[in-house]
Amino acid sequence: MFAPAWSDPRVIPFDSLTSEKERESIRARAAEMVRPAASKPKTARAQGSRTAKQGTSDQQDLDFFAPEPVMVQGPVPGILCDAPVAPPSVRMRAAMVDALVIIVACAAGAAFFRYLAGPVTLDQRAAAWCMAGFATIALFYKVLWTFAGADTIGMQAAGLRLVDFDGRVPSPAQRHQRLAGELVSTLAAGVGLVWAFVDQERLTWHDHMSGTFPTLTEPGE
Repeated sequence: MFAPAWSDPRVIPFDSLTSEKERESIRARAAEMVRPAASKPKTARAQGSRTAKQGTSDQQDLDFFAPEPVMVQGPVPGILCDAPVAPPSVRMRAAMVDALVIIVACAAGAAFFRYLAGPVTLDQRAAAWCMAGFATIALFYKVLWTFAGADTIGMQAAGLRLVDFDGRVPSPAQRHQRLAGELVSTLAAGVGLVWAFVDQERLTWHDHMSGTFPTLTEPGE
């Protein structure tokens, strides 16, 4: 349909520019040319090293956005208010007044019992019952003032009032803890009571356990 390109006098065929021998020489030289060696595949160790470096770099970038650690400070132990701790001598005075009240109550109970039952022979068994009765009345005396939420007669007579470590009126739970702490301090051969003589803040065991302590009603005393 179309005439060949070399039939056009304006087109010079490629074969007419080079001879057959020259074309064979060009093909031979092209075959002898060495192709560049292909790049060797990276080993697993090299790839792992690169991945580790990349991970370290990424981690450093992410650490820039990491929030700073928040330092949480725990509760500060010890007394936080300005109220002075009552000296051990004043506390002993209050305890003696309370003990006197308990002894009077025990004497009144023993007199009433003797009036109803008559004379009682004081033997070993009767002495044990008397000690149990004295301990019961003393415990009832402490429990009565604890649940009333007020200071004992001895503390009022010695000019003492009970406060917590913040200087406020103790809560009912703190008064209950103080009562339990007094039992522990007394049953431990009284070590918890005399602890006030060696404590830095002159506090007993039940003071530390309940977070309360007696202070002077008038700080100037």
